[in-house]
Amino acid sequence: MERSEKNVSRNSVIFALVYGATYLPAALLLKHQMVSKPLSLVIAIVPIATFAFYILKLIRAFSVMDEVKQRVQLEAVVIGFSLTAMLVMLLFLLELCGVSNPGWFGYGHLVGYCWIFYFIGWFISKKKYGV
Repeated sequence: MERSEKNVSRNSVIFALVYGATYLPAALLLKHQMVSKPLSLVIAIVPIATFAFYILKLIRAFSVMDEVKQRVQLEAVVIGFSLTAMLVMLLFLLELCGVSNPGWFGYGHLVGYCWIFYFIGWFISKKKYGV
């Protein structure tokens, strides 16, 4: 069982790296408009597909974890989602006030903040359960 858990976890890490390896170059190419419109649509879809595969592998990795590790992951996702929702609400309200800065809080930056918030929740939850 532990061998299976390691293989599934390794697969989810590999797909996370594949996602990162497709997302960052795609964002760079699309930001600087280095390719034609039809090709840019394909480039925009590739990271979404790799992210979908990563999520599938991550869900499979959750299914072989013990209950404590599953609880840590669940709490990390809940904390990350809550912090992301608070940030989006704050940005919306600041935009209504005319105070927002898209250079710091654009759509592309929200992906990074989501990951940061998830890892904040993960560290809090790991400390709470002593895992």
